Amino acid sequence: MFLNHLVKKSVLCAAMLVLAFGAFGQSYPTKPINVVVPYPAGGAADFVARFMTKEMTTTLKQPMLVDNVAGVGGALGVMKALNAAPDGYTMMSSDIAALITTPLTNLNAKYKPEEIKTVAMLGQADIMLVVRKDLGVNNLEGLIALAKKSTDKPLAFCTSGIGSNYHLMAEKFNTTADIKALHVPYNGFPQCMTNLIGQQIDYAFLPVAGPFPGFVDSGAMKILAIAGTASSARFPKAPLIKSSRGFDGFVFSAWAGFHVNNKVPDDVVMVLNKSARAAMETLEVKKHFADSGSTIFPPMLPSEAHAFYLHEVATYRAIAKAINLQPQQ
Repeated sequence: MFLNHLVKKSVLCAAMLVLAFGAFGQSYPTKPINVVVPYPAGGAADFVARFMTKEMTTTLKQPMLVDNVAGVGGALGVMKALNAAPDGYTMMSSDIAALITTPLTNLNAKYKPEEIKTVAMLGQADIMLVVRKDLGVNNLEGLIALAKKSTDKPLAFCTSGIGSNYHLMAEKFNTTADIKALHVPYNGFPQCMTNLIGQQIDYAFLPVAGPFPGFVDSGAMKILAIAGTASSARFPKAPLIKSSRGFDGFVFSAWAGFHVNNKVPDDVVMVLNKSARAAMETLEVKKHFADSGSTIFPPMLPSEAHAFYLHEVATYRAIAKAINLQPQQ
């Protein structure tokens, strides 16, 4: 598995980062660093950016100024960061939507994922497959069998929007299971959750973070499986989707990272990476990620983090192509 390979390199990574910071830390940075968050203040991406940059200022010895630039599914913020001078003084707080799925679905996102370079992968949340509480299935096989029988009235799944990562992973699931289902997209998760709990929707893929695990705890919906590489700390009894026959490699997560324009020099990216890694070793940052339901990525050099990012780009791009997803104005 991709991440398992990266974990094995963690010791080497740490040593190289120390050397890199010593070599490049003297000349950069010499002024404040702007951190573009492509979403409104108060959201998950904004939260991550603020507690990370608070810690990173101690090693960079320069202020880090959070700049919320919301709109077009994160594209406005990404474009502002890409249009800034590629000198390392503009970085973006990033996720799958802003960097990968929005360019696949929105013609107003005037950039490609390849124009972006990875500074660091920060934290990730597991993804769970849930069903309405009275659907009458208790496992993955039961859901698939029911979907194959429900030809007159297909099962319905909801997502946070057409072309969202949750839409694409659900389509991948349906294709792999060889089932037909009705996609019900919403503008975000609130209405999706309302209708799933209200039993108008049959299943959905949701992050194991924020308020969503609480709905499972209360019995408002039922968890069937986890789309991860290892058992979920939050729901350790939930089986892995990838362990089911035919679902080898079915692994998804909701992640947060730091990225820059791909023209930013590698030595500058290394300094930022070293600072981010140091911040992620602090008890305060570890607690923030744990409290949000996320786990911290293993230590990665920029090249390793970027390889993970490009793997994600290829994964979602392939799914979008398979379902003939076309970008809209």
